[in-house]
Parts: sequence; C-alpha cells; structure tokens
Amino acid sequence: MKKIIGLLSLALTLFTSTAFAQAAASTGAAKPKQTAAPKLTEKDILMCDKNWQIVSVEEWGVVAKPPADVNKTDMLKLTQDGKFELVMFGKKKSGTWTKSGQNIHFSDTESKTKFFYKILVSEAGKLKVDHYSDEQGHSIFEYEVK
Repeated sequence: MKKIIGLLSLALTLFTSTAFAQAAASTGAAKPKQTAAPKLTEKDILMCDKNWQIVSVEEWGVVAKPPADVNKTDMLKLTQDGKFELVMFGKKKSGTWTKSGQNIHFSDTESKTKFFYKILVSEAGKLKVDHYSDEQGHSIFEYEVK
C-alpha cells in the first residue's frame, strides 16, 4: 500500500510540475520582457548616431543665438537601438527613447522622469524641436551636426 501511495504521490507531483511549467511557458511568464528598439523611418534614421550640438534656444519668443551660458554645452545623441544621451540646460540625461508621430518620447534612466520633444524640423544637418517643461517653461531648441 505504501508503494502505491508513493507512486501516486510521485505521479501527482510530476503532473503538477509539468502543468505549471506549461502554463508559465504559454503565458510568457518564463521569458523576461526585452525592450524593443523603436521602429524608425528613413527620416528618423537621419537623426540617429549624430552629435547634435545646440546652436540656438528660443524661450517666450526670444531667440538666443549663440545660446546663453546655461545652454552652451547642450547636445543630443540618439541611437538606432533606442538609447539617448542629452545635455539640457547644462544637465546630463540618458536613457531610452521612442518615436510616435512628430514626438520623441524620452525616459531618463537616473531620474526616472519622462519628457518629450515635438519635432519641428528634421533635416540631414539640422534639427529643431519644441520642448515644454513645468520647470523650464516652453523652449525651442535648434541643433546642428558638429
């Protein structure tokens, strides 16, 4: 009798383990989620893998060209695999980016903040974006490849 109970217990354990493993595999629970690179158009790719340096900043209708001291080191670099490096108002940020329509959505890894740029002009050597922030107000940044 002990052998029968032992065999039934073993069979039940194997059946339960197999069922849970199959359920985990079918729900995707066993696989870690990976961040996919953004889907880019040819025009989007022209923005990537370049060192964009700030050439002017417009705030409240006033254009500073060359930019003021707080912006003179500002830059942007986007990569095709969805990563970015940015200096905005002299502060470094980096993390991941995605694109939706005219907007580039950024997620800063260190501060966990999210923000976006609206693309106004995107050409081979010129990038002009609109940025609104509760902290910095409304700014239009013009970048050129250097």
